Amino acid sequence: MIFSDAHIHITDLDSWQPLIAGKTEDGDVPSPVCSCVHCEKDWKILSGIAEQFPGTVVKAAGIHPQNPDKKHAAFLLAALEQNQADAVGEAGFDLFTPEYGARLKEQEEVWALQLEAARRYDKPLIIHCRKALHLIFRDAKKLSKLRSVVFHSFPGSPLEALSLVKRGINARFSFGKPLLNGNKRALLCASSLPIELLLAETDAPWQTLKGEKATDPADIQKVYKKIAELRGLPLEDICRALYENFKDSFAVL
Repeated sequence: MIFSDAHIHITDLDSWQPLIAGKTEDGDVPSPVCSCVHCEKDWKILSGIAEQFPGTVVKAAGIHPQNPDKKHAAFLLAALEQNQADAVGEAGFDLFTPEYGARLKEQEEVWALQLEAARRYDKPLIIHCRKALHLIFRDAKKLSKLRSVVFHSFPGSPLEALSLVKRGINARFSFGKPLLNGNKRALLCASSLPIELLLAETDAPWQTLKGEKATDPADIQKVYKKIAELRGLPLEDICRALYENFKDSFAVL
C-alpha cells in the first residue's frame, strides 16, 4: 500500500529513507512525500536527496510565517525561475503566540510574495495557518486562481473547509498526528469531508504526541489507519484515494 505523506521536513530529520509501499519486478515501490524547506542551505540538501529517489520527493520551497524574513526570497524565486521547485510553501500566517503575531506585517509581505510566485509559476501553494483563517478567507479570490492549494494540518471546521472550496479554491486539506491526539476539528474533517479533499501527513519530525521527542516518518501509517477507522473503510481504499489526491494536488508524479 502507498502511504503518501503530504507534509514532511526531510532536512530536519537525522536521516530519511522512503517508506517502501511494495515490490515489483522492477524493484521497490516507495511512498511519495512532499518536503518543505525554508532556506537555501536546506534547499540544496533536499535537492540532493530528491535526486537519490527520483519520482518520490516533491520539493517545496517557501518562507515560513514563523520566520518571515524576505532574505529567503532569493533562493525561492531562483528555484522557481529554474523550474526546480515543485511547489511553494509552506507559506501563510501564524498568530498562535504574541511573538509571532508581532511580526504580522512581515508575514503579510512574504505571503503576498509567495502567493504571486505560485500564480506566476503555476505551482501548488502549501499553506501553514494558525489562528489566522480570516486572512485566508480574505484572499480566497487570489487563491482561487492557483493550480492547487494544500492546507497543511488544516485548523478549521468541515464547514470552513467546504466554504473555501465553494469560493473556487482547488483545495486539499491535510491531517496528521492531531488525529491521534483527539483534536476534535481534525477528527470531524477527516471523518466527514468528501474523501477527494483529503490528504495525510506526518510533519515529521514535528507535531509530536505527548512523551515523544520526534515524529517518525513511518507514523504516516498510523495516520492512515486512523482515517480508515474514522470513515469505516478498508485501509487499502484510503491509501488508494489519498494517493490520487496527492498526485492531483502536486501534479509532478
